[in-house]
Amino acid sequence: MFLLFGVDNIRQEKMATTIIVGDHSVWTYKDKKWMNLRSRSSFSQLSWTNFQVFQDNERMGEYYLWYQDKWYVFDAKKNAIPITGNLIAYQSNYDLNIRSFKQEEVQDFQSVYTVLENNNLGISSEFTSIYKVPFDIDGDSLEEEFYIISNAFPMDFDPDQIFSIAYMVKDDVIYPIYTDISKNTSFNGCKPFYQSFLDVNQDGIYELILSCAHYSVSDQVDMLYQFDQGAFKIIISNQ
Repeated sequence: MFLLFGVDNIRQEKMATTIIVGDHSVWTYKDKKWMNLRSRSSFSQLSWTNFQVFQDNERMGEYYLWYQDKWYVFDAKKNAIPITGNLIAYQSNYDLNIRSFKQEEVQDFQSVYTVLENNNLGISSEFTSIYKVPFDIDGDSLEEEFYIISNAFPMDFDPDQIFSIAYMVKDDVIYPIYTDISKNTSFNGCKPFYQSFLDVNQDGIYELILSCAHYSVSDQVDMLYQFDQGAFKIIISNQ
């Protein structure tokens, strides 16, 4: 066991990657440490380098990326490649596994009502976003359920509180991921969505990127979460 731990530790020490999330986030991993590249100049320094490019979590292939206020994709002959969905890209000295997923309508509201009650929110609350994503995050061949419930940016109703909550259900247990509740002050709050599920360290357990969009603000919040010892924690974000 000690030998296996030592080999895995050495392997992780050698891992290096740069991950691009949309137009707002660039994260690097080296020497077992994450770094958030915040400046637009640091984004531009990555221009005309090769990345493995994904659109809506579907692999497109290896392409050049170029940055000017947003990322543009080009093939080997520098022909522009259109991107119409969410962009995820990485360059790495190992294979970073990214899997696609699908959103589903919520049919069973038991966990939704429980989460609302646990946060002192009425079970008759209206939503601007509610769905679940079935995904096997821990490699046990059983899909967990990842929920988003939010009433952020209401147009047709006027709640006292604005809430956005993301959570996972596994074996009938609710695991909080993201919770934001505040008094309604007109278009405040942040509407979350699941951006990607990816295995960033080749341990067979997937991390997830949760993004959150503010009303009329161009830069969204991107957060990379890890499920560790029965709880979700943020590894790195762009804030």
